[in-house]
Amino acid sequence: MVHHPIRLPRLRSLIGCVVCIVSLTCALSGCDKAHSDSIRLTNLGMKALSAGDLREARIRFQEAVEIYPENAKAHYGLGVMLFEGGENDRAKQHLKEATKLDNQLAEAFYQLGAIALEESKADEAEQELRRALDLDPEHTAALFSLGQIHERRGELKQADRNYRQSVTLNPLSPQAFLALARLYQHVGAEDEAEAVLREGLRICSTNSVDSVENLSLLYNELGVMLQAQGQYGQAVETLLKAIRLPQAQPQTVFNLGWAYASKGESALALKYFNQFIQLSDDGASVRVARDVARHLAQRLAQQRGKKS
Repeated sequence: MVHHPIRLPRLRSLIGCVVCIVSLTCALSGCDKAHSDSIRLTNLGMKALSAGDLREARIRFQEAVEIYPENAKAHYGLGVMLFEGGENDRAKQHLKEATKLDNQLAEAFYQLGAIALEESKADEAEQELRRALDLDPEHTAALFSLGQIHERRGELKQADRNYRQSVTLNPLSPQAFLALARLYQHVGAEDEAEAVLREGLRICSTNSVDSVENLSLLYNELGVMLQAQGQYGQAVETLLKAIRLPQAQPQTVFNLGWAYASKGESALALKYFNQFIQLSDDGASVRVARDVARHLAQRLAQQRGKKS
């Protein structure tokens, strides 16, 4: 069985938080043309981002910074775009500039923490995340990330507290349910882990969550757990729900193959292992899938031979 990394959407906390603030700032300050144009470009960047056009958003944020370098929100937007593009060093430069220009910008501190966490700089990440939480105590993404740091350090009670706070504040965040369930599994609390997964799936839906991919991971995690418990029929049903969602991962197909094989349905197991082989670029898992598929094909051939 294959477990998946939990993905926290980088852009979730950016969308919708800049446009109205920037426009209000301009109205109050009587800003000059450069400032006004920079705000307009920042708003265009936000509009492009909301439409999913990251390239256009990055261009507009860059233009906004160039014509008015004191626009904190433009630096922030550009920093997030650079982070999304994997340019962490440049992203940090613009995010730090944003915090210098506006030390109340909680989102910029959060993004700096997210970059540090991605780079495995736990102490630096914690410092930035706590700055974000000082400004916004209900910042669910910062609470979730802080929980990840505590979990990696083995501070499981604090991680549990952070994950639960994140779930309470934003129950439509499947990654928090997933992290909490895995935490319980880690300490052998299987019943509690299953209850958390089922509650997450009861609350979350494709139309309400911030990440359909993470919703698929919730189904996958529950399916893996059911398969380990020997509840193969329920495992198959749950994993089928996972792979039918957009952005489902190839490893879920691998797990579905295992569940069918455990259930004794070799033909369907072979079907999904072959699908996984075509979809995945994970060399080690593909080799396992090839070996199992070969064994299943031989078994099916033998069964057909006996019938004939």
